[in-house]
Amino acid sequence: MSDQDRIVILLSRQLAGELSPAEAEELRLALEQDPMLQALSAALDGVTDAPPDGVTEREERQMMERGLRQWRLRAAGLHVVSGVEAGVPMEEPASAMEQGRSRRMLRIRMVRWSAAAAAIVLGTLGVYHYNRNQPRAQAPVGWKEVGAKYGTRSYLELPDGSKLWLNAGSKVRYAAKGRELTLSGEGFFDVKHDPEHPFLIHAGSVVVKVLGTSLNVRAYPGDSVVETTLIEGKAEIDFPGRAIALRPSEKVTAKADNRVVGKPQPNIERHSVTVDPTYKTIIETSWVEDKLVFRKEPFREVAAKLERWYNIRFHFGNDKYLDEELTGYFKDQPIKNVMDALQLSLGFHYELAGDSILIK
Repeated sequence: MSDQDRIVILLSRQLAGELSPAEAEELRLALEQDPMLQALSAALDGVTDAPPDGVTEREERQMMERGLRQWRLRAAGLHVVSGVEAGVPMEEPASAMEQGRSRRMLRIRMVRWSAAAAAIVLGTLGVYHYNRNQPRAQAPVGWKEVGAKYGTRSYLELPDGSKLWLNAGSKVRYAAKGRELTLSGEGFFDVKHDPEHPFLIHAGSVVVKVLGTSLNVRAYPGDSVVETTLIEGKAEIDFPGRAIALRPSEKVTAKADNRVVGKPQPNIERHSVTVDPTYKTIIETSWVEDKLVFRKEPFREVAAKLERWYNIRFHFGNDKYLDEELTGYFKDQPIKNVMDALQLSLGFHYELAGDSILIK
């Protein structure tokens, strides 16, 4: 399915009021990256709300025509003043006979108004497709930045066709052209295969070179560990003075060794990665499936994950539980259910107030 076909589906679902939260976020990101789509969305916003008494056939036709004109003007960068397009004459008022005939006509139902809005979608998308395919002046290479706030996860398609999922509290800065980006946080990549142009991911102190693969990279600011998990394909991690080739179903962690005088050298470990037999998922990439999974992780690390996942803040009354290990699996659970389960596991007491949790 092409990007344009996907946009048609998302806009149609938006008109029908059937967008899921994930689809709404996908559409939002698409609008942010394309001013022409922003113009289309703005035009649709102006015609999708039907008057309470419906509209006549003549009024419907006029609204459809105005919607098309508004979108074309917005796409061309022209100004719209008080709902009237600049440089476009207003509709001539209807004659008394026409007004009388309109009053006698049956008011159309909402389904007909939806059909009018759908017609605008099809018409404006035709212009959108045409304009996108026209040759444009080459603009200088720039950089874009996209992030996922705490409590959210995001998906975007990169300029080269690669796909990226961002975990909560993550952001990525990428070139408008080419195959290179900087990741702060955690991302799952489905990289488009291109042997002649490796895909470069700058994450913390490492650079991951990808030829075409799916992998997970975690490098949150403040974390001492950079973790790269290769699911399939080929990838290489470049460290200062050395490089490591990853094998499929393998995770490599690089932890800074602060005992070294001068520039810290990373301690590098390899681990095999398999589907967890209990939870039926790969723990390192389970977040892409909206699953929160941890196995034998210190409470301090679990707390950091929960802060990003639920957009909350932990406060520890003492250090008693910080290094206690926790194991858990949660999907679509409110934070209180998660905390109740962890409380049973370790025996601590907690207070939940707004977006703060106090561990006693």
